[in-house]
Amino acid sequence: MSFPYSHLLNKSEALQKLSSFDESIDSRKKRFIGYPCNADLHLEKFINWWSKSAMSELPLNDVGDPFSETSYTLNSHPFEREVVDYFSSIYNVHPSWGYVTSGGTEGNEQGLYMGRRVLSQFGKPILYFSEESHYSVSSLGKILNLEYCKIDAEESGKMSEEALKETIDPSRPALFSLSIGTTFKGGIDSIENIDKIVKEKGIKHVYYHADAALFGGYLPYLTDPLAPTLDFEKHPYDSIAVSGHKFFGSPFPFGIFLIKNKYLSSFHTDFIQYIDAENITIPCSRSSLNTLLFWWIVHTTPIENFQEQAKTMIQNANYLYYSLREKNYPVWLNSFSNTVYFKQPSLEVCSKWTLAKTNCHKLGLLAHAVVMQHVDRNMIDDFVADVIDFLQ
Repeated sequence: MSFPYSHLLNKSEALQKLSSFDESIDSRKKRFIGYPCNADLHLEKFINWWSKSAMSELPLNDVGDPFSETSYTLNSHPFEREVVDYFSSIYNVHPSWGYVTSGGTEGNEQGLYMGRRVLSQFGKPILYFSEESHYSVSSLGKILNLEYCKIDAEESGKMSEEALKETIDPSRPALFSLSIGTTFKGGIDSIENIDKIVKEKGIKHVYYHADAALFGGYLPYLTDPLAPTLDFEKHPYDSIAVSGHKFFGSPFPFGIFLIKNKYLSSFHTDFIQYIDAENITIPCSRSSLNTLLFWWIVHTTPIENFQEQAKTMIQNANYLYYSLREKNYPVWLNSFSNTVYFKQPSLEVCSKWTLAKTNCHKLGLLAHAVVMQHVDRNMIDDFVADVIDFLQ
């Protein structure tokens, strides 16, 4: 039998090809400033342990609800429950349910799916989110067959509360995807003001999901009393999705999803005999490696380290903002944000520094830099010099 594509490499050839690719990728780290991923990773001990462990040669799978004993016993559910407990404490969600996801989008899907099901007993909900929300939210609305309404945003990126007042339908349950740090500008939708509007409109049935992919990682560690919080006891959030590979750092994507435990009763009707557990998580097979690495990161890193990282990120973001401003270059930065956005520089600079770009109908062509842990002031100085030099 002849296959249409066959190019078998011996192991030496395969390793050589991978090594060449590794060198190419590694060289890009010095100018990786346009996307919200922590490239300052120190995971050698975990990776060395994993490579020598029995688990590295087993088909581990965190299938099903981590709080149920499934019939698939090659899982890391005990560690997953500890990760959930850690973040339940961080966000003050008691009691809570959740699991380790493949990233923020999966967490958002889980939140909107559960919110839709909770609200559907009171009528067909409408999904509300701002035009500055992550692009996946509108896709998830289509996937979940949700009627949705995209609300105008203010220049800062946060949802326009005036536009919400004019648009919201008081006769229908309201499902919100709130951006806790919009993708491009780092604007934070104000749950206090939005909830006030919901109450003024007389809407009795509402569900607030927090899309906190990036900001949900570092905001809890900021010690400034003026910093926004994601405290579920202080604010009426119902669920939250946070990325693990952004602030916490990982060679591959993962995240955490949490929801108030009181909503689980709506999902205790679908028992799956095949895995001997209830069908709550959207994904079936899930990565145990994600779980174990996330567990390692949060259980071996002192809170003080995360606090220092968060503080330094915000300080360096302000340093970049003022460095461009001193050069009279159009630049903007929201409070407690590590996302600096500015007039789009030359395409050469955008390519060299891996910048994300957009066309903002209010501010024109923009790019942004996301100041993560690996973005130090030397990198910022080099970046600013390139932006200004290419103007000459």
